[in-house]
This record gives sequence, C-alpha cells and structure tokens, in this order.
Amino acid sequence: MAFQTFGYFTFLALMAAAYFALPHRLRWMLLLSGSYYFYMCWNASYALLMLFSTAVTYACGLLVGRAQSVKAKKGWVALSLCLNLSILFFFKYYGLFAGTLQSALGGRVRLPVLDVLLPVGISFYIFQALGYTIDVYRGDIAPMRHFGKYALFVSFFPQLVAGPIERSGNLIRQFDEKHRPDYEQIREGALLILLGLVKKLVISDHLAVLVDKVYGDAAAWGAPAIIVATVCFAFQIYCDFSGYSDIAIGSAKLLGFRLMKNFDRPYFARSIAEFWRRWHISLSSWFRDYLYFPLGGSRVKTGRWVFNLMVVFLVSGLWHGASWTFVAWGAINGLYQVIGRFTKTARDNAYRALHIDPEGNLRAVIATGCTFALTVFAWMFFRADSFAQLAVLMGKLVHGWEFASLMKLIYLVNGSECLLMALLVGGLLLVEWLGRKGNAMQHFLRMKWPLRWAACLALLFVLILFGKYNESPAFIYFQF
Repeated sequence: MAFQTFGYFTFLALMAAAYFALPHRLRWMLLLSGSYYFYMCWNASYALLMLFSTAVTYACGLLVGRAQSVKAKKGWVALSLCLNLSILFFFKYYGLFAGTLQSALGGRVRLPVLDVLLPVGISFYIFQALGYTIDVYRGDIAPMRHFGKYALFVSFFPQLVAGPIERSGNLIRQFDEKHRPDYEQIREGALLILLGLVKKLVISDHLAVLVDKVYGDAAAWGAPAIIVATVCFAFQIYCDFSGYSDIAIGSAKLLGFRLMKNFDRPYFARSIAEFWRRWHISLSSWFRDYLYFPLGGSRVKTGRWVFNLMVVFLVSGLWHGASWTFVAWGAINGLYQVIGRFTKTARDNAYRALHIDPEGNLRAVIATGCTFALTVFAWMFFRADSFAQLAVLMGKLVHGWEFASLMKLIYLVNGSECLLMALLVGGLLLVEWLGRKGNAMQHFLRMKWPLRWAACLALLFVLILFGKYNESPAFIYFQF
C-alpha cells in the first residue's frame, strides 16, 4: 500500500475517522491493527519478523530495567543488538558478504545461496526498536510495561516503511495523549501530504525518466549527459525521500501525532557536515547519538576522531544497501569532512587573501556551490549499480567530453519535458530559499487566505496535470 496510491488515502481517511470516533482507551488497538494491516499489504509473513523484533526489544527493555548491575544491563542490551542485527544481516547482507568471501577465496569455498525477499522497511523499524533498548539502558526512558503500545511504537504506519526513525522519548508518550480533531493540525497535515505528492509524483518521477536513461547504459553517454543525469538524480532522490517524509509527517498530523523533521533544505548547506545535519535527520542523529558519541565523538585526539567519523559513515553507507558502492559512498562523505577539517585554516587564509568577507554572501554562495558539487559527485557512487559501471562513468568524465549525447538525451526525453523538470526544480529551490529564515510552513499558513488558497490550488493543478500516477516507481528508500 504505497503512499502515492488511492488505496492508501482511503485507508488513511478510514483510520482517521475511526480513530476520533473511538474512546481514547481503545485507540491504540485500532492503530496497532491498522499498522499491521498496512505492513501486511506488502508481505503478510514478514509481519511475524517485525513482531519478533518487537518482542525481543520489549523483553530486553524490561530486563534492563530490572537488572541490578551495569554488567547485567549491558548483557541484555547486547542480546537485543545481536538478535536484531542478526535478522538484518540474514535478510539484507548475507548475499553481499557470502559473495565477497567466495570471491576473496577464489571460489574455493561454496556458501549456500539464499533467495529471500528483503522485508520492506526492515532497517527502519529495527533501528527504531534498538534505539528504544539503548534509551532504556541509558535511563532516558522507563521500560514500557504495555506491550501493545510498545508494538505500536515500532509499527506506527505513517513512518513504518521509510521513517522518520522516531525516538522513544518523542513518540511513545503521544500514545497516551487524548487527541481531538484540530483544524490547524489537519490543514497543516493535508498541506504536507499535498507537497509530498507533488515532490514524488511530479518532480521525482519525471526526473527518474532522464536518470534511468543515462544510468541504464552509461557507456552510451558523454560526460555532459552524465553530469546532467547525476544532478537530476540528486533532486530525484531528495524529492522522492523528502516527499515520503512529508506524507508520513502529514498523515501523522491528521491523527494528532507529531513526528520529527527529516529534511531541512539540505542543498543549501555550506559544508558536508552541515549537509548531514539537514539530510535524513532522523538517521543522521541516530548514528550520532547511538554510535558516534559512544565511540568518543569529536572530544578525542585527531586520529581517534577520524576513526570515529569514518566508522559512522562506513556503517551509514552499509545501512543504505547491500553493495560495496554504498560503502564507498559513505566513505567519500566521511573523507569530505576529514579533508574539510584539515583544510579549514588554508581555506580561510585563501578567502582573506582574496578579500572575501568570511561571513559575507559571496563566501556563502561559493561554499554552497562547492558543497552541492561534492554531494552530486558522491551521488554517483550511490546511484551506480556496480564498480564496473562506476569505472565507465569516471572514464567518461575524464575522456568523454562531447555534447552530442547531451543533445540526444534532451531529444529522447523530450525538450518540453526537460523544460518542465528545470522549472519544477527551480521552483522547489526558490520556495526553499524563501523559507530559509524560519518555519516555512508557519509562514505560509499565516499568509492571507486568497494567496494561500491560490498556492494550494496551483499545487493541486500541477499534481493533477503532471503527476505520473500509473508509471510511478516505488519510493527509493523502500529498498533500504
């Protein structure tokens, strides 16, 4: 039941109507049963896997709370981590590591081939459940006694499949709040859903056509076409994933729940470190709080800081997919930050030598442009299917500077389609730039009603006219 389908919005409307019609004490049952139904629409049997992860982390949370010694607490946390990460390894990473080991040993060892379907959203709900266990161990939250409400925390349908990865301290307590229909929340939620649908069905899905043509046969295109396609992919994945997050947060708002913000204008970041504070915030902050800080964070010697940072980004890359290209993508983003730290003084001196104000607009523009260029280059590793394809892409960037293939790409995609994509991306960037000084949603909702309604109707018109309903691919992050 994908977010961009009529079936999902029928389901959401029925859930919202039933939720507010029921007494407060029964609402968690409706949400829990609805969330499991939502998940079972993909594969019913894998709901048992989610239930197992839920039971393990629930039990370990109780046992951590009852343990009398730090050693015992650590033991129960370790058990929760081992069981859940073993599930993740079996379903997501076994094929990668088995293939790598066989290649490393020259085929002397034959490991069994497992043809299993990756359960949708497994990385998201397992990380959310593990975060709960660690929060209980740290004393940030008391162990939950109510198994049903804890199961709802793990499976809450708006953010189940692709986040945001919620924190126990934010979401669990909301299940005990008495929600009533609230006009402000409903209209904000509806607007977020509309924005998310425009990002996904109009911008991302149109960009996907161009990106797939180039990356589907990289050898056939020159460097200009590859660069254009990779820039398009940067906006495709952003609109795809932030569109999902908008719909998830908006859906939760219709029911009275507040989910954490997952994106904050990432392509306006002035450094790679800032980019990661703005991109997939729920995952970035999860790695920061549960991996980076426990390793020592930045309050260590330089060599140790480099180690800590690289571990986080290598693991982050692996989290995204069972391919070494994802690990390379994570490594590149980590190296960017290491190099950025070591070259900061030299860059500051260069700006001063050029009489560029370190706090001025010109430096901000240069820093934003350089950060975007570095991010786009890294996206090539994320989008490529293999290192063999990456080698082709890199070779083209060095030796393939001919513009005929770019003209061919524009012709194949259609000139008017290319113009539409440019206008849509330009419009998105303009809206995000105008909303840079505060909460753009609140500014919009405070506008005079004729302007507000005109903007909403324009978005709806664009969605109806240009949305790719029958051809819409699945959300990119569903595969993670």
